[in-house]
Amino acid sequence: MAEEENNGGENDNIDRLSNLPDSVLCHIFSFLPTKTTIQTTPLISHRYRNLWKTLQTFDFDDEYEFNGKTESENTEHFMFFSIFVNAVLAQRESRRIRKFRLSCCHFHEDVFYTSSIDTWVRTAIGPYLEEFYISLCNYDDGFNLPLTLLSCSNLVFLRLCGFILFQLKDSSEVCLPSLKGLQLLVGDGSDANSVNILLSGCPILEDLELSFCHFSFAKLRVQTSLLKRLAITFAYEAGGCVEIDAPGLKYLSLSNGTAFGNLHNVKEAYLAEFSTPESESVFRLLNLLQALSGIKHLMLDHYITERLLDAPFLDFPEFCYLLHLDIGLPSFNMVIVFNMLQKCPMLQTLIILQCKEPEPVIDDSFSYGWVAKLKTVAKCLKSPLYGWLVKPNSVPTCLASHLTFIHYKAFQGNRHELEFIRYVLQNGLLLKMMVINGIYLLDRPEEWVEFISNMPRGSAMCQFQFH
Repeated sequence: MAEEENNGGENDNIDRLSNLPDSVLCHIFSFLPTKTTIQTTPLISHRYRNLWKTLQTFDFDDEYEFNGKTESENTEHFMFFSIFVNAVLAQRESRRIRKFRLSCCHFHEDVFYTSSIDTWVRTAIGPYLEEFYISLCNYDDGFNLPLTLLSCSNLVFLRLCGFILFQLKDSSEVCLPSLKGLQLLVGDGSDANSVNILLSGCPILEDLELSFCHFSFAKLRVQTSLLKRLAITFAYEAGGCVEIDAPGLKYLSLSNGTAFGNLHNVKEAYLAEFSTPESESVFRLLNLLQALSGIKHLMLDHYITERLLDAPFLDFPEFCYLLHLDIGLPSFNMVIVFNMLQKCPMLQTLIILQCKEPEPVIDDSFSYGWVAKLKTVAKCLKSPLYGWLVKPNSVPTCLASHLTFIHYKAFQGNRHELEFIRYVLQNGLLLKMMVINGIYLLDRPEEWVEFISNMPRGSAMCQFQFH
């Protein structure tokens, strides 16, 4: 027994890390910032002190802090950063760069800054480059991207973030046959035509994220048969329109714009805000929702539902396959929630977030407060028609046959909320769990918990969680 303990102690002292092959260590270091790698390798073993020179992956971050630095301090900070980057790139033994990540900031017009970035980017460009990420935070005239980057045949992932300029005139300028992931999060340095040309040169693209600021796209065209995920954010004051021809698309996220085209295979969608003119927004939004009527998971923010308040109920599309609905509300509205439940016969999960701050109210029985007092609410709920303009003639199909989980976020204790909770508890025959957030921010939360917990339930297995 003692001998086994001794052997165990000897094994604990073995330096397994130093015995790892160089290739394994290089793979581990490829996930670390380059500065960390250079600082770490000598600590592992003396023979590894120059291992970083063989790396083919580089991650440079100037770690700039926004703390009111002067122009001279900003210039000095970038100067030290550039010395480090230049030294690393000059001493590397391998000419192959597979992965290159650069993140830095500069807020003043500076030829040295621009030429340094250009030199580093051109150093990374080559036939072996597989991943390229650049994030520039600068307030000058922007950085002109070397267009040779858009002809790297082995490039798989590309991320451009910041005020990066590229103007394309012809599809021959782009050849990215291996690109699967593209993130384009840029300022107003590119136009719709350049972006369309860029996308046309990515035949096997699977994941696309676009975000544009300060300018409008009359129409953006996304046409690729292999695209699975698409996320687009337009500037709020500009908006945009996307024509989508991607039969394999499974996920769509769209903010401040509209879309049309081949969306029948989308399974999950997130729609936020909507900057089209008031006179057109409802109909464009309804057309978009109609195109997405086959989805299983839908998230709508409160800007979207606010527009839907103007939509005729009969025009609202039916989501026959929807299983998960997550909606934000500017303020709680039973009518729109009930109408949506009527259109989602297979719904299993419902999440509601009320975004509007509670307004002060004064009732006849109690003093000034943020919400009506519990006794007043309980009295009003005795009315069979309270809270409904027209009492519904039929229970939504999902309530009676599929809905099992409801999460109500930012509960404020108003009468309409409680009327809705009472209704779904009474008619939710398969309801298993109702989670209510915000109840402990109310006055006397234990009374609210008791009141809701004692409401009649149509499902004997329904449980509550209060937060």
